[in-house]
Amino acid sequence: MTQSTEQAETTGDSILDRVISSKHDHEIQEFSPEEVISELLRNLSDKEEDILRRRHGLHGHERETLEVIGAVYNVTRERIRQIENSSIEAIRNLKGIHDQLRSIEHVIHTTLQAHGGAMAEDRLLDELLKFSAESLLAKRSLVFILSHLLQNKFVVIEPTETLRRSWRLPIASVEHIELTVKELCALIQEINESLPSEKVIEHFKQRPFYVDRQHQFTDDAILSSLGMSQEIDRNPYEEYGLRSWGSIRPKRMNDKIYLVLKKARKPLHFTEITDEINRVQFDTRKAYPPTIHNELILNDRYVLVGRGMYALTEWGYKPGVVSDVIREILLKSGPLSRDEIVKRVLEQRVVKKNTIHLALTHRDRFEKLADGRYGVQKMSA
Repeated sequence: MTQSTEQAETTGDSILDRVISSKHDHEIQEFSPEEVISELLRNLSDKEEDILRRRHGLHGHERETLEVIGAVYNVTRERIRQIENSSIEAIRNLKGIHDQLRSIEHVIHTTLQAHGGAMAEDRLLDELLKFSAESLLAKRSLVFILSHLLQNKFVVIEPTETLRRSWRLPIASVEHIELTVKELCALIQEINESLPSEKVIEHFKQRPFYVDRQHQFTDDAILSSLGMSQEIDRNPYEEYGLRSWGSIRPKRMNDKIYLVLKKARKPLHFTEITDEINRVQFDTRKAYPPTIHNELILNDRYVLVGRGMYALTEWGYKPGVVSDVIREILLKSGPLSRDEIVKRVLEQRVVKKNTIHLALTHRDRFEKLADGRYGVQKMSA
């Protein structure tokens, strides 16, 4: 095969992929499970519709128990269960229901297929509703359709020690999914740091497990397996790691500060750190500048590098004022020009050049040599 032929085929595949993706996105944009549910529930009595909506949260509120609904209608919980089951069965037997559900079934099928045949329930719902306004009703409508009306088309994976609640195509192997998830957990444990998705995929493709089965994987399938794991999660910066890690699920304020600085990869003012923590919203707790400042001062993971500016100690920053930094630089390297000292100090501190110039005038610590360079005073050394 010639290079031009290969390029033409690659281009053709790329165009075809884009067409398929565009068509799929268009189908998802037209996707409205709550409208389908409303149409189907119109075939029931008012009482049956109300019970189903209350029981499955299809009224936009929290799901209600059998006891609570029974109290509303002054009947037993068992009677509510009977009405619930008979109402669902009545919907399943509606004439033309398969035509009403065909488009939804197709979108769910193609979405699962594109992600290796299985997805965690929350990730599946997010993907199917990605063009919709955030709606609890839409998600619950979709779960109701999956669980009760398309239960013969898609298979639920109930939570285990390894897997989160997920949905799969009947042809998707649970054994393969579990082996993949365990391999991904082992990979992340070995690397021992949180990684963006592309890095996880890159490392995974180097493992014998992938090499022996690469025909079974796409990048989306690998990401889907990550999402199904009970042990793996991703932080707000879309980095994957173990759920037990502070870099993935930061609970303490100290973990949040560390994650913000590590993501920024540069020193930040304590008010900037505070603003970023509140912007990302790791949880419902609000951060306040005095609290963040206290954490930064009291923890040796951080070092003051300027007025209110903090960096991670692991980046190589050392505590101390500017003259301390200059002294350490000169003791390691020997005499340097003023410009070279400024350059090296600015790698360690966020200060003005004049501050460094002023520090060099401390004659009890530094001396200016005949050639214009600066060294450490012999007595000071």
